[in-house]
Amino acid sequence: MPDERSSSRRSLGPILGLLVVALVAVTATTSLRSAPQVIDFGTPPGPSDAPAPDVRSLTVDAAAAASAPALGATLVDGGWDEVAGFIAARAADDQPTLVNFFASWCPPCVREMPLLTSSADAEPGIAFLGVAHMDARANAERFVTDQDVRFTTVLDLDGEAAFTLGGRGLPITLVFDRDGRMVGRIYGELTESSLEDLLALVR
Repeated sequence: MPDERSSSRRSLGPILGLLVVALVAVTATTSLRSAPQVIDFGTPPGPSDAPAPDVRSLTVDAAAAASAPALGATLVDGGWDEVAGFIAARAADDQPTLVNFFASWCPPCVREMPLLTSSADAEPGIAFLGVAHMDARANAERFVTDQDVRFTTVLDLDGEAAFTLGGRGLPITLVFDRDGRMVGRIYGELTESSLEDLLALVR
């Protein structure tokens, strides 16, 4: 007569095997979900700063293109809809987008803008969009003129776009790939090296 305990162990074997497989599958799924999909460059938030919103997997819908400002337009009044529209329209043309948030009252923005304008000229395959963040129109216009900003710009008086994209101060620069998916951010002032790292994500 077979040992009842041995029989029980044999019957539990397949069940335990299935449980192990299920546990591995759940662990793998959780790992994939929690894997960072946006590369953050620059200084992380300090203990007194609000954490950046979790915008992993943020993808701009193709329908947003209806709100896109015209290429080369200067300080179009808008917010997230216009920024998303620009990104979506460029993605529809198989083109990635760099978005830079600036303001006339932001010294690092003034210092980094020549680097951005020269990069925009050198990178025709990447669309550049500047967003004047919570700035007075007259000041933003002076900034764009003085800095010779020739790429498309939006004037976001309420700061809606920056807050949507995880902004917590200026400057902040982000890139979106050809699918309209945000893949990188730089917090703080750009350097040649950090901008190169960011652009390399979408070339």
